[in-house]
Amino acid sequence: MRRLNWLHILQQSRQWILLICANSGFFIFLAWVAYPKTFKLLVLTMLLFTFISILAGALLGWKKQQKQRNTFYLLLREPSSEHEAKLLQVLGDIHKEPLHDLANQLRHLHDELQEAKYQSLEYETFIESWVHEIKTPLSLLHFVLQNRQDEMSPLVYQRLDHANITIHDHVERILFYAKLQAVHVDYSLKKVSIVECFEDVLLELQSLLEEQQISVHTEIKDIPVVSDERALHFILIQLLVNAIKYRNVDSESLILLETGFEHAKDSYYVKVADNGVGVLQSDLPFIFDKGFTGDTSNQKQSTGMGLFLVKKLCEDLHIEIEVDSKYKRGFTIQLLFPKV
Repeated sequence: MRRLNWLHILQQSRQWILLICANSGFFIFLAWVAYPKTFKLLVLTMLLFTFISILAGALLGWKKQQKQRNTFYLLLREPSSEHEAKLLQVLGDIHKEPLHDLANQLRHLHDELQEAKYQSLEYETFIESWVHEIKTPLSLLHFVLQNRQDEMSPLVYQRLDHANITIHDHVERILFYAKLQAVHVDYSLKKVSIVECFEDVLLELQSLLEEQQISVHTEIKDIPVVSDERALHFILIQLLVNAIKYRNVDSESLILLETGFEHAKDSYYVKVADNGVGVLQSDLPFIFDKGFTGDTSNQKQSTGMGLFLVKKLCEDLHIEIEVDSKYKRGFTIQLLFPKV
């Protein structure tokens, strides 16, 4: 990089370098005419002086360029009037007007950025506060549903429980999304029982599965998985909710849950497969993008955030994801856990 800077300086200064060389050549010619006896000594002296002059000029030019560069970046980082004056002093008054316009634009953008950061922080604080406050009425709703079920008709209970599950799922998404935006994300890594984790997930989604008349077939056995239990619970919830959401309403809906060891990958796997509407092959590369909902009749119900959060959490927890889909015939997603 430094070599390139020197070449750039020499290229920029080629006019005065050529002028010095031409001037030295003229005086060498005069020395040859006037002092033929001492010509060699005079030539060596002139050439040495010319070389030293060019080298000194290039060094001064390099130092000036470095000073201009450093002062310019200082203005970019903090576009204050003081830094503007320093850069103007380095560049010269000829650049006063364009430099002043540039500094004003930078100050305006800097103020807008600070305001946006402040508003974003306020919004984030409000959302986190709201999420924690909404948990109290949600807990009360859950308590009432569990203890007053006999006072409600089966349909009313089913609808209220469905609403409770949906709201709880959205609240969990907000919490995990906020967590993933943090500079440092804390995970509690420990051995997790996949069987117990699936039992909790299926119990939580039981009324939703019954309402949608979805059969769940399990081929689950405990596998040695080390992960964050809460994050893994959230991931499995999202995968099942996704399978429920994109079920095929024209046929009997089925979800298959399977665990085991895949020798080809030398990894333990958790598989969630369904016979729903599936995903177009052209859409598969984008299913984990934020806001992607696909081209299905169910997309109006979707926010496109569930699989996005699943992907982010899996990246943090070093869980590999594989997907396979046959449009209108089903969708399969497989989580691969490293051997520990």
